[in-house]
Amino acid sequence: GDEPKIEEDEKKEEGGDEKKEGEKEGEKKKGIGEKVAAAGEKMAISLNLKDSPEKKEKAAAEAAAAEKAAADKAAAEKKAAEEARYPKELESDEAEAIRLCGLELYERGRAADKPGQVPSPSVKWGVMDAPCVAMSLHAAAVVLDCLKLFMPQLPADLLPFQRAAHRRSNDLAKHMQNYRVGEPILPLEWKPADMSAAVPVPCPPPPALPPSAFPSAPRR
Repeated sequence: GDEPKIEEDEKKEEGGDEKKEGEKEGEKKKGIGEKVAAAGEKMAISLNLKDSPEKKEKAAAEAAAAEKAAADKAAAEKKAAEEARYPKELESDEAEAIRLCGLELYERGRAADKPGQVPSPSVKWGVMDAPCVAMSLHAAAVVLDCLKLFMPQLPADLLPFQRAAHRRSNDLAKHMQNYRVGEPILPLEWKPADMSAAVPVPCPPPPALPPSAFPSAPRR
């Protein structure tokens, strides 16, 4: 009675093993089929791109845009690097010539100046040299300000020279007004141009007219 039951169990086990192997084989075939389908889809897309003029144009446009963006980025980086060293190396020959001229006037005025001495008519320096020093320093401030024709602001390394020249020239001119006859030796109303203002260089006020040598007689 036990032998038929044992044979039946063995048959069931064999049938289960065959079923599992069939399922594995089916899954394997399914995976292979999916890979083949994906490869075919990629090939179809590739062939479609190769044969489509519209997609060719789109790809060319994208490549050109990427190339232009890279060129723009390189140009921006180059410009930033130039601006970082701009105060020491001006871009144009004209600006460099103005810079050198302004610094030369500044150095000449500074070399002849006597900061510890107040201009006075009782000393030779106050009569002969102080006016030249004031005019040289004032000219240096004006010439350096002309660099604003090439850039919105004076370079940071030149700004201290202009400020010192402007301040010292005005101080000397104001002192000399106390003992010199006539107009000041330089225009005290001058100041560096403000390029951010609506009118960077305002027009100076007209000079006051001298009193007439022949005043009009009052009428009754």
